[in-house]
Amino acid sequence: DSSQAIRAFRLALTGARDRDQVENIAKRLRSLGQEVDLSSHFGFIRQWHLIGPFEHAGGVGFDAVYPPEKGIDLDEEYRGKGGKKVAWKPYRTSNTYGIVDLNKALGKSRGAVAYAYAVVHSPVARPVEVRVGSNNAVKIFLNGRLLLAHEEYHHGMNMDQYVGRGQLRRGRNSILLKVCQNEQKEPWAQKWSFQLRLCDSVGGAVPVTVEDVRITSRDQVEDQ
Repeated sequence: DSSQAIRAFRLALTGARDRDQVENIAKRLRSLGQEVDLSSHFGFIRQWHLIGPFEHAGGVGFDAVYPPEKGIDLDEEYRGKGGKKVAWKPYRTSNTYGIVDLNKALGKSRGAVAYAYAVVHSPVARPVEVRVGSNNAVKIFLNGRLLLAHEEYHHGMNMDQYVGRGQLRRGRNSILLKVCQNEQKEPWAQKWSFQLRLCDSVGGAVPVTVEDVRITSRDQVEDQ
């Protein structure tokens, strides 16, 4: 009975946390004509404001405190890498797992720092895990507080590589991610990307609303 199967799989999905298990359940549901939003299930953020590149030649950028770490003004311009002006730009990825390719979004660069900023609204105050995957060195800030700093490069990107533990406020919360690309020239060292999700201690997405970003015809949207 397809209706009973759908109910069973939907119930199973509510408790599933392992990626392989979730994808298998989603595959079964889709074979029954059901839509499954894996991005929402895992809690990936796919709408961001991005800015960069800032200087990271010689590895100086990881510990440098650039303007986004001092305060967010989405209308402001700053001096970035090589003295060039940089400004915030809205960016939305349609990638199911929230992957943002910074080479596509900001232009390919080596020895560079980029920032990604998002705002989420939580119905209650609660503990949260900010889980990040990246090929690059990262810092995670929640409401201006540093949750995690990890400087390592080109070790692959996996879901939930890094976990920053913090506290969501009731209402508005700001998330700032710093992603540093080093100066290696090998083809395999050119990836500059990240994914980020919000979840509880066992990997279940926490209920938040992500503030929409305003995309215009001049702004880039990742469609893959």
